[in-house]
Formats: sequence, structure tokens, C-alpha cells
Amino acid sequence: MQGTTGLAKLVLGRGRVRIPGIATFFLGGSVDAEHVADDLESVVLTEEQILTRVRSLASSLAEDYAGRTPVLVGVLGGAATFTVDLARAYPGQVEIGWMAIKSYSTRNRASGSVRLLKDLDLDIAGRDVIIVEGVIDTGLTMNWLIANLRQREPASVAVCALMKKPDTPDFGETPVHIGFDVPSGLIVGYGLDYRGHYRNLRCAAILAPQVAYVSG
Repeated sequence: MQGTTGLAKLVLGRGRVRIPGIATFFLGGSVDAEHVADDLESVVLTEEQILTRVRSLASSLAEDYAGRTPVLVGVLGGAATFTVDLARAYPGQVEIGWMAIKSYSTRNRASGSVRLLKDLDLDIAGRDVIIVEGVIDTGLTMNWLIANLRQREPASVAVCALMKKPDTPDFGETPVHIGFDVPSGLIVGYGLDYRGHYRNLRCAAILAPQVAYVSG
């Protein structure tokens, strides 16, 4: 993405800057919904709701994997924040590995192609693996990840996603832990981005259609 250098900027006050056709940014400190209010349609989850549910998910997973050390496979970059917070809240030992993939969906939401950008560095043969994702939408990415990781002969594969959108397909016999069911729309914040922005938004929110339309 083109950098901001040389682009016209409009100072909005209270430390906010708008880059026309892109987004509103807060200069200094953490970014809350009020700092980018013009860019958001609605707040889906507050920071407090998210962190409370993350602790609950970590506790539930610890019960399922008592006496074992699971491997959290975080999906870069949208699940990075969730993966780290989940690991910190987990009352036991975990290992963390990372994968990055890019999916290309078609009009049929469940079809398309997936390209591996970064492979997992850990050997997961005989290990309990938990795929950690920020939001599950079409299921294309998750189905690919499950199939790919199962080929490496882990002891088990499960999924833990903070959010799930409507009409997401199931994943057969793979256990799935979901934090929240959320509405359709482009969700940003808590590690999820739109064209590289909004990852540091402390809540999870739906991006306003006019923002996505103008910058698209």
C-alpha cells in the first residue's frame, strides 16, 4: 500500500488526522472507537467484552488440554493480537507458532484458492494443535488450514476463533471454540485490519461502507 508521505492530510482536531479516501487516525496513545467514529458503522465488541471472553476461552481450553502442552497456531496478521492474549490468559504451558496465508474467494463464498505466505516453523507431529483465528467468515481459509495441518500428523486439531460470522460452514469433526457470533460486515480492530489500518483499535467494529467504498 502507498505510504502517507506526500498525501494531503486534513487535521480534524483532538489529535486526529484524515487521509482522504483512506481512514481517520489518532496521533499518539491508544485508539478507541471515538477516535475513528466517522469510519465505523457500529461497535460490535468492546475491549472489556473481548478480554473477558478471551480469559473464558483460555480457561475452557486449559480444561480440555489438561496435562498437555498444546500448540497455538496463530493466523497472521489478523489473529496476532488474539493469539498473544489467549496465550497470556492460558493457565498452563503453550507453544505458539505462526502461519500466514492469503485467500482468494469467488462469488461462491465457500470456493476459491489459498496461497501459503509463511509456513509453520514447528514440528507438530504428535502434538495437540489449536488454530487461532480472529474471525471466521467463508470458512475457506479455515478449511484449508485444517486440511494442511492434518497432513502433518498431529495428535489433534481444533479451532479457536474470537468471532464467527453468519452462515459459516461447520468443519466436520474438528472441535471449534467460538468467542462471539457477529453480524456480517467488514470487521476491524483488535488486530483485524482494512488495508493495513485499524489493527490497533481496541474494540472490534464494523467499518462504514462509505470508507471501504471510497478507498476501494
